[in-house]
Amino acid sequence: MKRVLDPIRKLFVSSRAKTQNTALAEGDLPRGGNVGDFLPLFKGRDQMGRKVRSETFPGRVSKLIFLSDSCGSCIEVLNQLANYSLSNHFLVLKSDPEPYSDADLEDISYKFPIFRSSKIVEMFGIQRVPTILTINAEGRIERVDELADPEQLGFCLEPSSPTWSKRDQGLPLGSPFPGYALNAGDTVEMVGEEGAVVLFLSTDCLSCLDIFSKLNLLIDKWPGKRIVLYIQGEESKVKSFLEENQINLPFHLYDPCQRERFKTSVFPYHYSLSIEGYVLTKGTVKDAEELEAFVDTGMDHTLKFEQGEQGGQGA
Repeated sequence: MKRVLDPIRKLFVSSRAKTQNTALAEGDLPRGGNVGDFLPLFKGRDQMGRKVRSETFPGRVSKLIFLSDSCGSCIEVLNQLANYSLSNHFLVLKSDPEPYSDADLEDISYKFPIFRSSKIVEMFGIQRVPTILTINAEGRIERVDELADPEQLGFCLEPSSPTWSKRDQGLPLGSPFPGYALNAGDTVEMVGEEGAVVLFLSTDCLSCLDIFSKLNLLIDKWPGKRIVLYIQGEESKVKSFLEENQINLPFHLYDPCQRERFKTSVFPYHYSLSIEGYVLTKGTVKDAEELEAFVDTGMDHTLKFEQGEQGGQGA
């Protein structure tokens, strides 16, 4: 039986590799195993011959569990998964079996899907097992958990948040934005007449591309706001993006060293600031339309605040 399975496995992995290379070249999307990356593209069949395609995972498969045949903790995880009720929401990934090993035949004794490919495990950059990746509804990696204790499996398999906007990241609402909140007597024009919109974008983010392409329309809609850009990517590529979309705004290159300061690591992300430089709204956005809605909400907050002040003075 093993002699029959090996050619089948090679066929599907070879087909997957060809598809993956073509897709990455065409889409140039940030795919990999890090938080914020889109899933790598791959396809094949599990131990029961059922089709496995990473493109169908978002909204269906929320956990990718990386295990090894030579890991004692991994065996314990497999035993626990056999009794887990949410088997339809996870996929186990393993490397190819060692030569002359029948480990892949043992996979058939499990009812949940097990997918084997050393190349695919390498695509995710997995260094230690057991490791569990949490996938959100957009097909991005939301969390990476190295399972030091198999008893923590239940916690790691808890449902993930459905969208990036639910993530608790960013500076607190009402807090001063670093470098933009003005003290009494300051005259430096850090924000516009109606505040500011601070955008955190990336040149490798599909959602960011939509915002880049429509940013000038938003600038025209918010003439009283200052637009501040923090962009992750190579400087030459950032300048190319801005030139292609005819965006004439100054920008700051955003690197990992700044994440602690701005509390932002998922793109695209926005802050709406008051005229004093305080955070009115914040959040991850999926496109330019959602960004516009968020900023309009921030403008409503400003209006209500000003009306409250006037009401207090009148009293």
